[in-house]
Amino acid sequence: MIEDCDSIPHGTCLEADLCIVGAGAAGLALASQFEGTRHRVCIIESGGLTYEHWRQRLSRGRSVGRPYEALDLCRIRQFGGSTGRAGWGGWCKMLDHVDFEARSWIPMSGWPVDRNSLLPHYETAAGLLGIEDLQAEWPASAVLPMNGPLFSERCFLSPIPDLGATLRARLQAAKNVQVVLHATALRLDTDTSGRWVRSIEVASTPDRRFRIEARSFVLACGGIENARLLLVSNQQMPNGIGNQHDLVGRYFMEHPRVKWGSLQICRPDAAIAFHVPSAEARRPYLSQAKHCDVTAAFGLALRPEIRESERLLGSRTWIKPGPCANDWDGSEALHYLAFWLRKGRLHRDLIKSGRTILRHPAGSIASAIDRIGRSRRWAGHFHFDTILEQEPDPESRVTLDTRLDEFGLPRVKLEWRVGPLVRRTLQRVQTIVTDEMRMLGHRSDVLACAHGTPAYGDDIPYRWVRHHMGTTRMSNDPRTGVVDATCQVHGLANLFVAGSSVFPTGGNDMPTLTIVALAIKLGRHLQQWLE
Repeated sequence: MIEDCDSIPHGTCLEADLCIVGAGAAGLALASQFEGTRHRVCIIESGGLTYEHWRQRLSRGRSVGRPYEALDLCRIRQFGGSTGRAGWGGWCKMLDHVDFEARSWIPMSGWPVDRNSLLPHYETAAGLLGIEDLQAEWPASAVLPMNGPLFSERCFLSPIPDLGATLRARLQAAKNVQVVLHATALRLDTDTSGRWVRSIEVASTPDRRFRIEARSFVLACGGIENARLLLVSNQQMPNGIGNQHDLVGRYFMEHPRVKWGSLQICRPDAAIAFHVPSAEARRPYLSQAKHCDVTAAFGLALRPEIRESERLLGSRTWIKPGPCANDWDGSEALHYLAFWLRKGRLHRDLIKSGRTILRHPAGSIASAIDRIGRSRRWAGHFHFDTILEQEPDPESRVTLDTRLDEFGLPRVKLEWRVGPLVRRTLQRVQTIVTDEMRMLGHRSDVLACAHGTPAYGDDIPYRWVRHHMGTTRMSNDPRTGVVDATCQVHGLANLFVAGSSVFPTGGNDMPTLTIVALAIKLGRHLQQWLE
């Protein structure tokens, strides 16, 4: 059953066996494990069935660290969360084996679970997202030397990324599942010991509130909001729930992204086109249909032995047609504006982009012409787009702001920090990638093609990919993590967390498949727990 919060009278108390906060990738994947069971499940979602701009105001916050996207733009409150058209693009992959391991050169690395234990859940997650041949081996030697420092990392593009659309009819028909829309979680209420969550306070408007009592609760509202909800639930525990070691909100991670360099080729080259993410862009270069598969692409990644020997983080590099876009000539602003307009979203950041475009009309027009022309001709000029793993940093964190939202609760404050190991990894990637391109007979340079500025200058212009991780990190030791290997909050008997906020480290990109796999694993654990 799916209903609106307006149908629930003020002061009502709903009861359930399991209450899930958030109907995004994690929450819906978790709920799908309970279809048709005897357990009563209540899912509350702050948004509606479709994207509503006015609901996004609840996600507003303040960024005080590195420049970061507006917090109400990089998060989505709606049924399906960021998996819908307004958010996620659909790219997926499993984390590598090494991503789960403790690496001596990366402080606080290592998961309390390994990839082998997640493989069956990865397969279930792949089926939910329409991904086939998830574990099929790919011969990296097909395009890159086997003894080289790079390999072709396979990534999948989900043909059905919108979990809201996929699961809506199923959850609507499930007699044991109740989905409540426009229901914003305000606070968790514990008993006097602080070890058992009794209920959660929910509201649709400031003057219309109700409560949900349940045997178990799961927070599945994103890497920022999960931490905020724990911190703001401070009636019994002044520092917030699960925060006895001051870890909630710390270790915030993104996947820093840098566009850089230039690559000029004098002939069509399959080795280059193979690593272009767009199937349409690959088609003029590759004759074999399987290489033009719209459901897969390949990125340039450093081999694990190179990462270990040189003590580097993970990374993945796309090769993209056209010159390296940048803010100085309006190109990046134009691409940013087009990106969000394609998703049907408007925001004050887009107004800022429009102003940048108007200040630099020549560069913006040239970029638009180049982009249109590339779809009709072979491109000889490319640039690189590298996405990096970020080392955990306790000072990169989410905290509560002094500013209040519509319900009178503190908004979120984000301080995003990027450490020196990211910078060193980027520098090595740039050197290795350009060297490999030259070995293939092409002209390649680390310098940004438009201005001759090294991409690793005094202040690297890190961008983001809207992946929020690490703020309720997983560890079996409560002194180094907020949740344990089962995603249960340390010190709370019936509170669990789902989503990328539990990631101890983030790999080199694309967390959604792992988010869904962990949620499925949690669902199976909770079925046994509720028995």
